[in-house]
Amino acid sequence: MKKNITKTCFENKVKNLGLGWKSKIIMKRATAYISINKLVVDGCGLEKGQELYSYLAEDEKGRKIMIVYLDGKGDANKFKV
Repeated sequence: MKKNITKTCFENKVKNLGLGWKSKIIMKRATAYISINKLVVDGCGLEKGQELYSYLAEDEKGRKIMIVYLDGKGDANKFKV
C-alpha cells in the first residue's frame, strides 16, 4: 500500500456513530459486491447507481479496513487501481 493513501485516510479522526452491520460478499462473474444496511441508505439519501468513494487502509493493529464516503465526494481519482 502506498504511504500517501494511508496518510490521507487517517489525517482526520473518525467518529463512530453507533451503527454497525454485518455484510456478506456476493460474487457475480468477475465482480464482488457488499451490502449496505437499508437504514444507512435511507438516512444518507443514497440512490441506486450513485457512486461512492472507497479506500483500503489499515488500522493501528494492522487490520485491513475499508473507508467508504457516502456523500459521493472523495479523492478516489488520485488512487485509481
